[in-house]
Amino acid sequence: MNTLALASGLIGVAVALPVATRNIPQLDKKEVFTRTGVRLLSEEDKSLLSLQISRAGLDIQPEYFMGLKAGLTSLYLVTVVALSLISSWVLVSAVLAPAIYFLPGIWLKGKIQARKTELKKRLDDFAMYLSTALNSVPDLVDALNEAGKATGGIYEEEINTVLKENSSGKNLMDALVDMSIRTDIDELNSLISSISQIYVHGAKASDKMQEFADKIREGKRFDIMDQAGKVQIKLILVVLLFILVPILMVIGYPAAYSLMQIM
Repeated sequence: MNTLALASGLIGVAVALPVATRNIPQLDKKEVFTRTGVRLLSEEDKSLLSLQISRAGLDIQPEYFMGLKAGLTSLYLVTVVALSLISSWVLVSAVLAPAIYFLPGIWLKGKIQARKTELKKRLDDFAMYLSTALNSVPDLVDALNEAGKATGGIYEEEINTVLKENSSGKNLMDALVDMSIRTDIDELNSLISSISQIYVHGAKASDKMQEFADKIREGKRFDIMDQAGKVQIKLILVVLLFILVPILMVIGYPAAYSLMQIM
């Protein structure tokens, strides 16, 4: 009887819901999430989240992202409660609500790490293209533009942001420093420091960029050698565990068995 009543109620809701939603005013989802985020975020948390979002290469407001987190968690809990009307065991899954809440943050950190990896991977290419551009184009702004286009990907995005800020009135070095803060990579900080010396002190541009590119490539070579050494150690452990140990057991078992028989 209860099951029949529940089924009838669900059918009634399914029929009435489309009619009822026509009379409900349309809400601006972005505004709702943003207002929710404003209530949940402190100024310190807002600044930290804004920095993380910029490092992930996203163009969203921190309040909106926080509102999405809260909205996703609320939707999950509402769904769990609704499904619990059919089976009370569904309520047990409510313990996963904290995981749902932290899931967007985990996704955001993954985006940041992937962006950092890509920036490190293409840094020597960018330095080489910048060195080549400075040989043919004396103006640093034009050289950065050419190097960003030649490198492509994330570097083109970042350099375009730097040039837009510079064209809007911000000093070129300040815009590059902001890029350094967004990317949060030590090697790129060193590159920007070298560019600052070129821009301020008039150092030999192309030679300095070439030296930097060679230094980055040398660091990559050492990293590859280090990773190869770690792989060799892991292979030794695998050989010891799965080959030598079974062989010693096979060889040693007859001897141990014979000694036990004698004793």
